[in-house]
Amino acid sequence: MDEREKVDPLKELGERLDKARQTRRQPVSEAPQTGAGSALALGWRIGLELVVAVVVGFFIGWAIDKWLGTRPWGMIVFFFLGVAAGMVNVYRAVTGLGMAIGYKDRRGGTATDWDEDED
Repeated sequence: MDEREKVDPLKELGERLDKARQTRRQPVSEAPQTGAGSALALGWRIGLELVVAVVVGFFIGWAIDKWLGTRPWGMIVFFFLGVAAGMVNVYRAVTGLGMAIGYKDRRGGTATDWDEDED
């Protein structure tokens, strides 16, 4: 084999890494993160969480009423429990309490920043 035909595997790896770094530096579309798309998604999430919690609560109450024969008290109680659960879900979605650990909030901090208060 000729010296020119030999390929240096480290050089080839370096070139592949440089190419990957260049593609990573290119800006990613920010459409899902900001703007009207994000606001619409949050609106749908809030609406669906509230409606689903109420419907699930109502049907759990209906099933308990059918099982125990306590009509309509189970439906009434679980309807209001569903409303309360929906409100808690909406509150958590709006304030960001349901975010994953390490998720960066809008202020630039992370959810795990415990050392904010100075002694």
